[in-house]
Amino acid sequence: MHLRLLTAFAFLPFYASAQHIHGPRLGMSLATQSVGGLFQSTSNLLPGVVLGYGMEFALHPQFIVMPELLYMTKGAVVRNQAQLTRSRSAYRYIELPVLVKVGTDAKPGGLFLTVGPSIGYYVAGRYKSWYDGDLVQDYKYELASTDNRFQISGAVGMGTDMEKTSFEVRAQTSLTPFSSTLQTQNIVYQLTFAWRFVTKEKDKEPEE
Repeated sequence: MHLRLLTAFAFLPFYASAQHIHGPRLGMSLATQSVGGLFQSTSNLLPGVVLGYGMEFALHPQFIVMPELLYMTKGAVVRNQAQLTRSRSAYRYIELPVLVKVGTDAKPGGLFLTVGPSIGYYVAGRYKSWYDGDLVQDYKYELASTDNRFQISGAVGMGTDMEKTSFEVRAQTSLTPFSSTLQTQNIVYQLTFAWRFVTKEKDKEPEE
């Protein structure tokens, strides 16, 4: 069921020509982990990229449903200056946020807010550790040993639309733990740039 849902979302861009607004998204992210929620991180930030595609279904000029298909990195960096150690855990996810977008202006140029759930599917992971600046460990995580490759998150954001582009700052935190042994929340802060391709509906021919 979950795999069929992911496949359906993956092919959404090919049907976007029938929609009003669609386009690719590109940006940067900072990931961390916490046991208390947003802005309560217990580790250092891990930089990454955000790549994907999004669409907008306008129920009202200022009330829009915005599904996306994104590739992003979760995880964290942990440093111990006293012991001269540093570690980096990176988890690659295919993310499917379905957000509600509320605009302050019906025309481009105004601010908007986004909020909604996101379903993540864990596809790859890597761990590295250093001692006194020297790499001592480097291995990929075994997906077969992962307790649950799906993760549900909540996201909130704010941005601005222009005629053909859009900027957004977004934060999301996982609502389900990464595994039964690691009871931590994956938090990702994003800054993304999106292109907005506006599809015009064809005028209907007058009936005779």
